[in-house]
Amino acid sequence: MGFLLGVVRMLRNRRGANRGDSENASMKENTHKDLSASFVEHQLHIAQLSERFYQSKVDIVEPKKSKGLSRQEAAHKLKTEGRNALSPPKTISNMQLFIRQFKNLLWLLMFGAAALCFLTYIYDPSDALNLYVGIFIVAIVFLMCVVSFFEEKKGVEVVRAFQTLMPTSCQVIREGKEIMINPEELVVGDVVVVRSGCKVPADMRIIGCTDFFLETSSITGEAEPLEFNAKTADEKTSIFESYNIAFNGSFCVDGEGYGIVIRTGENTVIGQIASLTLGQKDKKCKFETEIERFVQFITVMAITMATIIFTIGLIVNGGNDVIRLFVTGFLMVIIANVPQGLPTTVTTELTIIARRMAKKNVFLKKLEKIDSVGATTVIASDKTGTLTKNCMTVTDLWYNNSYNSARPENTGRTTKKRNLNAMNTLGWYDAPLSDILSVICVCNKARIESNLTTKVRPPRVDSELDLTVYRCQPVKEMLISGNPSEVALLRYASGMLDAKEVRDNFHVVFEVPFNSVRKYHLILATTANTWNEMDDRRKMNADVEFILMIKGAPEVLIKSCSTLNIDGEAMELNEKRMEDFNEAYETFGDEGCRVIGFACKKFRAPANSTFSMKSNTVPMDGWDFLGMSAIMDPPRDDTPRAIKACKEAGIKVYMVTGDHKSTATAIARQIGMIDSEEVTNLDHHRQVIRRTNSSDWAVITGPELPGLTEKQWDALLEHRYIVFARTTPEHKLLIVTESQKRGECVTVTGDGVNDAPALKKADVGVAMGLAGSDVAKQAADIILLDDNFSSIVAGIEEGRLLFDNLRKTIAYTMTHMWPELVPVMLNFFFGFPLGLTPVQILSIDLITDIPPAVSLAYEGPEADIMLQPPRKKETHLVTKGLITYTYLFMSIFISVGGVVAYLLSYYLNGIRPWELAFSANDHFKVGASNFTTGSGIVLDAEQQVHMAAQAAAAFHIAVVVGQAWHLWMCLTRRVSIFVHGMANIVAILAVIIDLLLICLFTFVPGVQYVFGSAPPPWECWLVPVIVGIWIWVFNEFRKFGIRNYPKNPLVQMVKW
Repeated sequence: MGFLLGVVRMLRNRRGANRGDSENASMKENTHKDLSASFVEHQLHIAQLSERFYQSKVDIVEPKKSKGLSRQEAAHKLKTEGRNALSPPKTISNMQLFIRQFKNLLWLLMFGAAALCFLTYIYDPSDALNLYVGIFIVAIVFLMCVVSFFEEKKGVEVVRAFQTLMPTSCQVIREGKEIMINPEELVVGDVVVVRSGCKVPADMRIIGCTDFFLETSSITGEAEPLEFNAKTADEKTSIFESYNIAFNGSFCVDGEGYGIVIRTGENTVIGQIASLTLGQKDKKCKFETEIERFVQFITVMAITMATIIFTIGLIVNGGNDVIRLFVTGFLMVIIANVPQGLPTTVTTELTIIARRMAKKNVFLKKLEKIDSVGATTVIASDKTGTLTKNCMTVTDLWYNNSYNSARPENTGRTTKKRNLNAMNTLGWYDAPLSDILSVICVCNKARIESNLTTKVRPPRVDSELDLTVYRCQPVKEMLISGNPSEVALLRYASGMLDAKEVRDNFHVVFEVPFNSVRKYHLILATTANTWNEMDDRRKMNADVEFILMIKGAPEVLIKSCSTLNIDGEAMELNEKRMEDFNEAYETFGDEGCRVIGFACKKFRAPANSTFSMKSNTVPMDGWDFLGMSAIMDPPRDDTPRAIKACKEAGIKVYMVTGDHKSTATAIARQIGMIDSEEVTNLDHHRQVIRRTNSSDWAVITGPELPGLTEKQWDALLEHRYIVFARTTPEHKLLIVTESQKRGECVTVTGDGVNDAPALKKADVGVAMGLAGSDVAKQAADIILLDDNFSSIVAGIEEGRLLFDNLRKTIAYTMTHMWPELVPVMLNFFFGFPLGLTPVQILSIDLITDIPPAVSLAYEGPEADIMLQPPRKKETHLVTKGLITYTYLFMSIFISVGGVVAYLLSYYLNGIRPWELAFSANDHFKVGASNFTTGSGIVLDAEQQVHMAAQAAAAFHIAVVVGQAWHLWMCLTRRVSIFVHGMANIVAILAVIIDLLLICLFTFVPGVQYVFGSAPPPWECWLVPVIVGIWIWVFNEFRKFGIRNYPKNPLVQMVKW
């Protein structure tokens, strides 16, 4: 249990990282002492425990008969001590969530613009336009905040729903009765019953047990189940080294145990680790940093540009008409620079992805983290349950000196002719297979919990038999509990015969359970018929036949065997047969399988015999070796495909497992992580590094990691696919740290309490939803509801899609800047009539640009999204290429279209472009003096205002329709739109809405007055179409260059 101590020590050190060195050293020295000192119960005898927890009424002789707490005592303790639960993560109220929407810097900037409009109106009430603009800005921003609130609320509700899943129940003895209660209602002093298949609900001192095996990997890091007992520990034994304390979160794989609850909630060992790990302040994720960086860039640029244009305007106009210049030259410039659709688009995009991820069994605790998932360069994944099925399965048998596959796709078994109505299903199989099946069923502590009636289909006479076809009942219908290896064996045997019937045919008279020292499980049994006659045989002092059945490590069993069973005959275990055995054993081991051998011996002994190991009455030699089984946790069906996707996406994959190196390597080979067998040794015979033309992988064990130098770490982590075998959670944390030091964005999986530090340290922590501990789930950013590696890969694709779509949104919304500034600059610097009214500018920013911008959140991935390498950590959301593309190309293209449409409108009305220069001060406004065109036509004020409205509408139409064309180009960053298609229905609806809106603004009386527009000549509608076609052609050539000449300087200039 040293793993647990190491993690706690590390956590304490990290928490005090900013303290003095002496204080840290002292903390390191005292961590173990502090935690262990809080426990004394492991050193108390049962009688002392009974006195200490007198209210529990412990039965010292038979703990099972303990009375437990009374209901009143339990209720009082629950009220005073609190519930047996970790403190839930902080949640945000709806009101806080709503207020948070208004804190966005972009919205604050818009509110500032609205405030200035109100101040301007107060200063000069004669111009009501300033009041209308201010109200319009506030209304639109409020509406956008409401939309963002409801979108984000949907994501928060997913989190809340996950946190309120029904808890499991536990069994407790109160008032002498065993009852089921919610684990949160447990209190100190409760007598708890833990049976196979149950989790330990709190820290408890064991007072009685039978073959009590706990799987504690999520807490201690021990891979194999450990046997616990009620023996008192001596004074020198710490709580972490004793075996009479069952920690909260341990899982019972066998037997049953009774214990007194000694710690609950945050006072448990898990609780203390959780408070240390989860108490660390969350670091701001890169996504939030990138959004803030972009917003700051826009804010600075908007204020700077507005100030410059306003100042130049004042100078050009000699300081006159300050209010108009301020509104048009300052406020409108700020509004033109702000991508108002971005906050809503970001929230919508995150919510959409959260929903899609939920369908793929990925739960996002913090939506913003999905961007970090998309930036992943390294996945450090557990093997068991994530890359594999977490279901031990018999894959092969070796008997009769030959290999026999247990996989459904392989056949090659023979059976004897026999009576198909025979009741004994064992009779269907030849020896030694029938004997192996007997050992598997009888010498096995796994239990079939299912109550369904089993029906065994006999094999066809003289046919080839697939051993897994004929099942008592489908695997999914069978509920078998116990040690994973024994469950796999019993499930396999149950697929061939009625295991319960076989068990009923024998009566076990003596048993030696498996442990890690002896490495075998031994039972002595007689047939059921013999046992029924045992009393008569004892009276006659007659001998009866006993059967010794053993299963365990083949290399241990073979030492006690003198014969090898071949076709039912015990053949001498000579040198040749021993070589065959060794070859088979090594073959299974090289394939990464857990190998279990079977042996038996029949002998006669007096019916009244008493067997024990001490009296040497159990024959420990002369066994007959029957055969071996290969058991493994097979890879998930979709894991190889997910690994291939990672390779194509340029993502490194590390397998981090506690399994033996050969086992881990075999699985890695099966899932396609590694290929050839060639290995090059590093210093000290570390089998880690080698390269071939087709692969780049390495294998290393956890104990070797702490001794690696920086150069050796560099050499190791250059490899793209690494198997880390025999690792502990501390090694996992080290792997994450060293990878991050080398600039990697690390996504790491974990399920145990000890994995929490690594989950916190990683860029993205992924906890297992099925097998994960509560602490791991709280420490993680993402929870896999199906514990499936392919779900991580799906998350990476969604993360990349988020980044892509946000760039598309920014490319789209930033394009409107120059089209809105050009008419202001023409008016300020050259005296042209204003090409866009303030309301038209606001309508572009806050109405017509919003639906298309939000629609990009619904855009699906491009075909090559998972064929691109991961983006580098220093890659920003807004790049030079993106700024160049939007400001120097798209924005200018649409601006040119707007100016051409604007001038064309005047031209078709008989006014040439040069005649418009410096005419704005005296003409084209209400109350203007007459204007004489170059052809001598005199226009009165009403005609001038109408022409100005037509020209403004033409400019407005050119910008909105031009942006509609541009939207289609923003659907992809690299792939041709002809290949990608236009399947985004939301984008199609957004364009339709925009076209309807621009018609509304242009043709509907009343609305025309508000917008200062009038229907322009029909020829003006052709201008944005021509511009749109040019934008289309330009982008197709640009994307062709990105796909085929990505390093070209010209391509780099417009690549985003």
